Amino acid sequence: MATLAAQRPRLEAERRFYLGMAIAILATILAGFGPSFYFRGLVPPYHPYLPMTPLVLLHGLVFSSWALLFMAQVSLMSAGKAAVHMKLGIGGFVLLPVMIVIGTLAALHGVERHSGNPSIPPLSWLAVPLLDIPVFTGLILAGLLNRDKPQVHKRFMLGSLVGLLPPSIGRLPWPAEIPFPVIIIGGQLAFLVPLAIWDIRSRGRIHWVTITVAAVLAGSWLFRLAIWNTPEWLAFARWAVSFVA
Repeated sequence: MATLAAQRPRLEAERRFYLGMAIAILATILAGFGPSFYFRGLVPPYHPYLPMTPLVLLHGLVFSSWALLFMAQVSLMSAGKAAVHMKLGIGGFVLLPVMIVIGTLAALHGVERHSGNPSIPPLSWLAVPLLDIPVFTGLILAGLLNRDKPQVHKRFMLGSLVGLLPPSIGRLPWPAEIPFPVIIIGGQLAFLVPLAIWDIRSRGRIHWVTITVAAVLAGSWLFRLAIWNTPEWLAFARWAVSFVA
């Protein structure tokens, strides 16, 4: 009993930390997509936006559902309702394949719509949303497969949601002088800094999952920058887009 009592404050602090991170992530998503999606037509946009299509709407709703599911799961754990948390987690298994399919289709159709950064050719830009999918899927699967290891599970799940933030981060009104890759890579890593600090405060060292997530997210972007103008990538991009043309 004494051991449990001693662990309770740390557990409560951990729950508050993850709840705070979930709120910060949702706020970033809302800030990034508010003008062009959630409050479209109600608030002035940061940048000119493209017409809404049924696929774009579905994509936004599906990925928003995942963010809300994450928030609900963190809230349940913060309230000490682990049993409900595990039951609701079944929704993650159902939603993940839907997100993979919708995300892939949206990325491919985005080439024709020129939905990416206007300074980058659409076929090159396809490397950004299309390679988001295996990164996100890999982090999610790592989290789901480690449900019996709470510290590993929590960090992979948080990292997967950070991996979905680049579209939100990129849509914020950044100064034109800041290179786009710096904004995206720096923005993602900025969300992992609090996790690293929490690791040190609670464990005395940075958790290996935190390091892994940071390496995967930053490394995947460096990989995209390295290949997106190569003949091999452009040939692959043309081939992939031909399936939805």
